[in-house]
Amino acid sequence: MMINNMRLQNFRNYENETIQFMPGTNILIGDNGQGKTNIIEGIYYLLTGKSYRVHREQELLRWDQSEFHLYGDFLMNDRKVSLESHYKDKRKMVKINKVSCQRLSDFVGTINVIFFSPDDLVMIKGGPSERRRFLDLHIAQMRPGHVSILNAYNKVIQQKSALLKSFTDKHLKYSQLQLWNEQIIELGEKIILNRADLTQRLQDAADPIYGNLSSKKEKLMILYYALGKRTANEAISEFPKLLNDKLDQEIERQMVLVGPHRDDLQILLNNKPARLYASQGQQRSLVLSLKLAELEIIRQEKGEYPLLLLDDVLSELDRFRRDYLIKFIESSHIQTLITMTSADNHLELGTLYFVEQGHIRRET
Repeated sequence: MMINNMRLQNFRNYENETIQFMPGTNILIGDNGQGKTNIIEGIYYLLTGKSYRVHREQELLRWDQSEFHLYGDFLMNDRKVSLESHYKDKRKMVKINKVSCQRLSDFVGTINVIFFSPDDLVMIKGGPSERRRFLDLHIAQMRPGHVSILNAYNKVIQQKSALLKSFTDKHLKYSQLQLWNEQIIELGEKIILNRADLTQRLQDAADPIYGNLSSKKEKLMILYYALGKRTANEAISEFPKLLNDKLDQEIERQMVLVGPHRDDLQILLNNKPARLYASQGQQRSLVLSLKLAELEIIRQEKGEYPLLLLDDVLSELDRFRRDYLIKFIESSHIQTLITMTSADNHLELGTLYFVEQGHIRRET
């Protein structure tokens, strides 16, 4: 998969800028605050419908503007695909080849992308919500319907939570909670199965990569704990009982205590939680392994590698990990966009673009 060109209108610090990208590696160079990351963010938003930096579209608007527009031309399996994303009047609209999509799930996954930045260490060091987000974002690219399932599940959780906090008669509340639990089970089972499947594929793909990075001295293990259980089948079989057993406690605490919205992905290094025991260097190797594993899984699924976006990653990796990543990119012929403040010794990597105050110039 490749991006041929990108147009940003009133997005972040870009008024109206068009960029032509090249096959292979594209390096965006510029001082901090000039707009390098904004280009990466724009591409990611165009492909996923989400920003990895903020939650509100208003924060993506150019100063004193009320709408932004993103356009991109891509190549997928030798087929040209045109994508658009518009935010106007506080509403979002997306198009594929000029045709509007009714749902975001009809759009996400058209062109796949893997994003990697130093902030991704939060996958290791952060809480369960960060790791659930990592799983769900990846699943959505391969199984767009996962977005609809998650949205429906979250709405049910919100409704159940509102009921738990209401002053409804306790007897009536019990019967209504049972109805919400039925929907939680139906939707939750699908989420659990999707996450468990991806976890196993990540384990299979990331383990040999991490083995190479650690000279076979360390062992990576990735486990998905659904409802606190080690296997998806065990979690699903006990789901109704767990919900029923926690019902009184949920009413007392006025919160939903059971469901995949509380699950976690355990990342273990030599059978110990990496969050607690892995060094900074080991954590970087773990994240790098997971990102490269994502690339391989999408290649297996779609028949070609996705677009790879690296935001200031090379400066954060030591020479060994940096060289490993570069060799992987070059040998796999993955189109890659990299941001950095200076070219340094990476001039031989690919095409250079200089970014300054919201304008881009390609070196000729």
